[in-house]
Amino acid sequence: MFIYLFLLSPIAYFSINVFLKYYKNNSKPKQYSQKKKLSGYLPSHNIRKGFSKKKIPDNIDTIIIGSGIGGLTCGGLLSKSGQRVLVLEQHYIAGGCTHAFVDKGFEFDTGIHYIGNIEKRKKVLDLITSPKVEWDKMGNSDNNWLYDEIVIGKNHYFLKAGRTEFLNEVKKYWPEEIENVERYLDYVKIVSKKDIFFNLKILQWRKLATFLSKYLSKSFFKHTQETALEVVQRFTKNKDLQAFLCGQFGDYGKCPSKESFFVHASVVNHYLNGAWYPRGGSAKLAENIIPTIEENGGAVLVRKAVDKIIIKNGRAIGVKMVNGYEIFAKNIISAVGAPNTWKRLVPSEYVPRSILSKIDKLGLSCSFTYAFIGMEGEPDELELRSSNIWHWPHRDFDKMIKDFHNDPDNAPIPMFIGFPCAKDSTWKTRYPGKSTAVILTLSKYDEFEKWKTERPGNRSDEYKAKKKRYGDRILEEGLYHYYPKTKGKVTYCEVGSPLTFNHYIGSQRGECYGLDNSPIRYSHNDWLTPKTVINGLYMTGQDITTLGVTGAMMAGVLTAHSVLGYGTILDMISGRNLIRDLENIDA
Repeated sequence: MFIYLFLLSPIAYFSINVFLKYYKNNSKPKQYSQKKKLSGYLPSHNIRKGFSKKKIPDNIDTIIIGSGIGGLTCGGLLSKSGQRVLVLEQHYIAGGCTHAFVDKGFEFDTGIHYIGNIEKRKKVLDLITSPKVEWDKMGNSDNNWLYDEIVIGKNHYFLKAGRTEFLNEVKKYWPEEIENVERYLDYVKIVSKKDIFFNLKILQWRKLATFLSKYLSKSFFKHTQETALEVVQRFTKNKDLQAFLCGQFGDYGKCPSKESFFVHASVVNHYLNGAWYPRGGSAKLAENIIPTIEENGGAVLVRKAVDKIIIKNGRAIGVKMVNGYEIFAKNIISAVGAPNTWKRLVPSEYVPRSILSKIDKLGLSCSFTYAFIGMEGEPDELELRSSNIWHWPHRDFDKMIKDFHNDPDNAPIPMFIGFPCAKDSTWKTRYPGKSTAVILTLSKYDEFEKWKTERPGNRSDEYKAKKKRYGDRILEEGLYHYYPKTKGKVTYCEVGSPLTFNHYIGSQRGECYGLDNSPIRYSHNDWLTPKTVINGLYMTGQDITTLGVTGAMMAGVLTAHSVLGYGTILDMISGRNLIRDLENIDA
């Protein structure tokens, strides 16, 4: 206890203040080395480079399993710090849920529908992308940068960039509630601050991390243990206003009555100042990170899955591929989620029962059914907006989802509607005369489970008929309802079910946000940390932090810190971190 009190005392702060200033401002990334780039090397922008033995680099420092944005961000940062990284991907294309696909002349995103707080994301991405990814802001100056339209029953609410615009929308419908909503937004800002949540995950002295989370962060972890609906109900009793304030819940999955307010607050704060989309499409992220990994002699190889993580004498030393080939490295990082890591990749004799119990208790996030829609005609001609639509048939979200899950053919259908073609300023040049929509609805894995053993792409007529019913409803009640000029213009409609997620991104039950985001996930007794209980084995991706592309990206940052040895007490006190160190080197 004495050491805890000393470390937190003003005397300790004062006594090392001068040293910390030097330490913070005159440092390089840990393990940084000036490795010589490959002679005559030209970076490849190929995100489809197939696995073969001859493409595996020599002297690998780190193997990363999975090429989602968490794995690629981590790989990019480690490469910038001097490591030689190998990223292995079972899909035929790198990028995970950031990848895009082209079919019959139409390009579709699969996971990036919009990104908020772009300056913070660019700070990381600009370090690891070559060339740097550019971003288009959703909306325009005429509509004050509209990014989300929330439709609840017959009521339409518009979310535009900035706190003032948010409050202006509230004033239109509930002027008497404006002070309550102002207090709500203040509370959102407080709860969504993640610094302590992130920093404690990489603190090397785990006993100190436990102490700090239990005794010094009580208020933070108190916030995480309330549901979104519980908190919103504290600020207003108006049911319509409650529904509006929870209207973006599709960004974190299940109902506001079930998910942690911490995640809800993070989403609201994330988009409060507007939303952006990667210029040139979502595939630009993987395309532009891979050259950074390759420049230092690393590689990103696809179309071959990892079968098992090799563990010897209690330490992860390599991976065994599905074809039996073994690859070895100093560090192994799993970027494929906690269930896949502990239930499939790590040999069972090394898996602690306590971890399996925690995974089962927490459970998985929600599933979606996607409709990828291609149309003849340009976005302007079809009057498509860059802003998304959250379509909720009525304000009782719990009943809405329950009814739809019980009767997806007839119950009112919830939907997210977005247009990649209208978000990307390069679209007209790349795909003249065409437009695309990505529309998704919440669905239940149990509906599709009986077809899971059938071959993807060649499942039964019954399965295809079920997907068609989803597609027909999405077109009639979604696309044509909001954008009538699209009727008669649709020439492509492909529906992906939760089984599609299982096939392409290795989900367990079609979940797209990893582990569930209920309050128990965000307790002070944190077990979802980058460094695992097995020496040399790390994890990254959205299960380590929070959901979505930006959550997974920040997990990549944290895991890179852990691998490189950041997270000492001096690092925590001084504020030193890998991003600042790399910025100093670039400068």
